[in-house]
Order: sequence, then structure tokens, then C-alpha cells
Amino acid sequence: MFHPAWRQQALADLEKPFDLVVLGGGITGCGILLDAAQRGLRVLLIERGDIACGTSSRSSKLIHGGLRYLKQMQFRVTRTACRERDRQIVLNPHLVTPQRWIYPAYQGDKTPAWTVALGLEIYDRLTQLPDKHARLDPAQLDELAPGLDRRHLDRALSYVDARVDDARLTLAVAATGAAYGGAVLTRAAPEEAIRGADGRLCGVVVRDLESGGTTRVEAALVINAAGVWVDRVRHLLGAGGTHVQPSRGSHLVLPAAKLPLEAAVTFRSPDDQRPVFFIPHPEGVLVGTTDLFHRGELDDPRPTVTEIDYLLRAAVTAFPDHALGRDDILGTFAGLRPVLSHGHDDPSKASREEAIWHEQGLLSVAGGKLTTWRAIAEQVVDRALKLLPPERSRRAASCATAGTPLAGLAPADLAARLCRAEAQHGAEDLDPTVAAAMARRLGALAWTACAMASQTGAEDHQLRPITDGSDLCLAEVRAHLRFGAVVHLSDLFLRRVRLGVWCPNQVDELLPHLEAFVCREMDWTPQRWDEECERYQQDAEGWRPRGMLSDAEAGD
Repeated sequence: MFHPAWRQQALADLEKPFDLVVLGGGITGCGILLDAAQRGLRVLLIERGDIACGTSSRSSKLIHGGLRYLKQMQFRVTRTACRERDRQIVLNPHLVTPQRWIYPAYQGDKTPAWTVALGLEIYDRLTQLPDKHARLDPAQLDELAPGLDRRHLDRALSYVDARVDDARLTLAVAATGAAYGGAVLTRAAPEEAIRGADGRLCGVVVRDLESGGTTRVEAALVINAAGVWVDRVRHLLGAGGTHVQPSRGSHLVLPAAKLPLEAAVTFRSPDDQRPVFFIPHPEGVLVGTTDLFHRGELDDPRPTVTEIDYLLRAAVTAFPDHALGRDDILGTFAGLRPVLSHGHDDPSKASREEAIWHEQGLLSVAGGKLTTWRAIAEQVVDRALKLLPPERSRRAASCATAGTPLAGLAPADLAARLCRAEAQHGAEDLDPTVAAAMARRLGALAWTACAMASQTGAEDHQLRPITDGSDLCLAEVRAHLRFGAVVHLSDLFLRRVRLGVWCPNQVDELLPHLEAFVCREMDWTPQRWDEECERYQQDAEGWRPRGMLSDAEAGD
């Protein structure tokens, strides 16, 4: 992943001119970093927070074609997304996992069963995956989605898409871009534009938010990939107008024990017939999503009580025998989609296509989906090459990301291999649950985590769960801190191990057991540790049920 001195190296490189400076460390900006670096361009990515700290850690965590876009006649989006989904399943099996879906069609549905079946026939033709859609019999339905409401069920249809840990995917893209020579600087922000005599943007003044210092960074072209903040960045750098109208998608997390699904389920909301999904992850079940134009704070979006109640009603209706209630909710969060402004009254009907436009040395990109990050990055860099001086663009290679696996590539049986290796080395027994967690969250870096644990001796029990009921061990924590571009405690818990998302209360139990270890690894004082814990609690509030807002507080 990232080498330990990644940030110091990026700061040292700021004095030299870049071909491209990319603003925004979400999936789109990181994709551009990788594509440009792989083509041989000198590129710098600047992110004012952590990698994926915005929308790219708050998505529905899907790599999918977008079945509902077919109904909206968005064929190009669906075709591109299916192609990119298939590619990522093959190239990055350590990140992207095929996920079986169930679509239960009921009598009297606004969208009849035959229409859904026809859509899935088209979906089949857009994919290279061997699994095609099928009709499930009652026994199969009971096995895959026990307790799903059968009343008035017309048929249950099955198809395949994929799921992903969005923050981990984004970090892997950034790390791969850094491995190809790209520079990454988080906790830094552009403060003002640098313009040439002709008025064209030729760089930005960047403030290091950790030290407070500023540096003039020159670039042949600045790329604005700031997602829902695209217009804010444009205005900062002197451009006018509005291109993005953020849309909010809220989610809740339920424990797997309360909703033991073997397949994801799409269910029509009893309130308005919008599709609500239930996706099983190793950590729990993700339920989402809403789709509302967002008029509130961009930096800390929160779900509203109304949205969470809407999702919970859908869950109770879909699984009436599971006795689901608000007390079962482990976590809640909201993400903002950078939807292009096209004057739609309903954000669900707005196009998910991307747009790229140039304004005097500033190339901006907005729209798109998590699934299509690679294809969007290719388009942006292709456009950038046409805007760079000929002596710089001529040396650039063609796009090669279509065949590039991402950092951390590992075999599917990595967890079992880790357990066998530890046993053969005579080290302490590696709990299979801990091994599975390391394999899932670290990929190939899990080998390094185990090796470092064995070098420091077994007396610290670094491969054992830190607390009862946890799948996190000290060896994994060390790997994230040394190689995961972690600057603050929030980076670790909200976007690396992600316990702050799936099990917020568990983090509170872990913190006292981690203080000495983390302070030693990060060279933090006790005062710094207290500050980091306070900062984490503030950042995590938006991921906890108690952080929900009223409609008035959200600006709805």
C-alpha cells in the first residue's frame, strides 16, 4: 500500500511543477491519479480530508450495472457499468465480490413481474458473467432470504451484481497510483488560484492543514474531481455558475443475526414503491437507500429520522416475522451523490452520466457512479492530454488501467493460508475470524502484518482479538497505521477497519486497549491521544443512530 513516508515525500515534491494537479481524493480523483501516473505524467492528488472521506465511503457499496437505469432508458450508463463491473470482478477479486440478488415481484406491483423479467433478459445480454437471471422456487427462496414476505408473491427472480467496501476500493486505487509514481497529499487544501499573464489557471496555492504552511504548486492543468464540492472548488478558483445538485442517500445497518440473508434483496417500499435493498456484508446487513435533493451541510451529511423510519418500515414489511425495530439499528449514515443539475424534480430520475468541462486551465468532472470510476478516469485523462502542452502530452502512453489489478491482490483462500502459515511457523494460533478480517481488510498486506507480529515476539498476543467479540488484532492495526495512509484516528476506524460504520459501540470498547500501542506506533503523546479520541467521537457522530437529524435540521 502506501510507504510510511508517503506524506513527507509528497510535501517535498510540491516545489517542482506538475503536469496535473487533481483536487479531490474520492474514487474519481484517485482513478485519475492512477490513470495519469500509469501513462507517465507527473501528477499530484490533493485531498483536504482523508482518502474517500466524502461520498466514496458513504455509498451503497455496490459495483453494479444499475438495473433500474434500464427502466429510465439510460442504456449507455448501464452498458458501461456492466462492462466495468465484470472487469473489476476479474481483476480485483480481493475487493469486488459477486453478489446474488433476489427481486421479489408481487401481484399488483407498479412494475409487473413480466417487465422485471424482460429487464433482466436485457441485463443478461450486457454481461460476460456466467450466472444469468433465474426464477427461484420456494425452497431456494427460503434458503437465500429466510422470512421474506410471501403474501401475494408473483415470482422471485435471481440475478448477479457485486458488492465492495467503497473506502477500501478507493484507497487501493490511490495506493496503486502512488506505486506508479503519483504523489498523494491528504489533509491539504487549495486556497487560491495561480494564473498566468493570459488569465489561464496554472497552479494553486496549497495549505497543509496539519502544519498550517502554504506552498505554491504549479501545474500545466488543474483537474477538479471534488464530487459534490465541484462547484465550491470552481468558485474558489474563479469560475461561476452551478453544475451539481447534490442528492442524499441514507442507509442503516442491521445485525446479521437479526436478518440472516444469503443473498441481497430488492423490495418495493410500502410508502412510495421505490426500491429498497438489503445487502448482506460480513459485518452486517446494509439497508438503503433514500434519494432526496440535499440542501444542507455538505461536509457532514446526516440521515433524517424520517428517512431512517422509511427504511425501517420497508424492512419490517419485507421481513414481517423478524420483529425488527429501531433498537436493532447498529449504525446510520448518509452520502451525497454529485448529480448533474438538469432541472429534475425527482433526483431518482436524474441521469447518472458524467460530465467533463474545461474553464481556462481548470478541467472539472462530475456525475458518474462508483462502478464506472475507471472509465470516467480514462475519459478525463484523455481530455487532459488534449489540453496539455504538446511537449508534455506527446510522451504520455495510452490508458492501461483496463488490465491493471489494484494494490493488495490476494488469493480467495488467503485467510486459510494465513492460518496454515502461522501454525507451520510455530507461532500462536491465528483465530480464523481474525484471519478472515485481515484478509478482507488488508488483502496481501495481511502477510506483512503477520510477519511483523512474529518479529516483535508473541508475548504481546498481536494476532489475537483485542477484545472479546472483536475480529480486530494489533497486528492489523499496525499494518494500517504504517502502510494505510492513516493521519488521524478517524481514518483508522471510519475508513480502514470501518468498525465505526458497522459496530460503532465496539470502538468505544477498543479505545482503552489501543492507547499505548497506537501512541507508540504514531509517536503520539497522551494529550494527542485524547485529542484524537475527541476528534473521532465528533466525526463518528454522523454514523450513529443518535446523530440523525430532523427534517428541519437537514434543510428538507
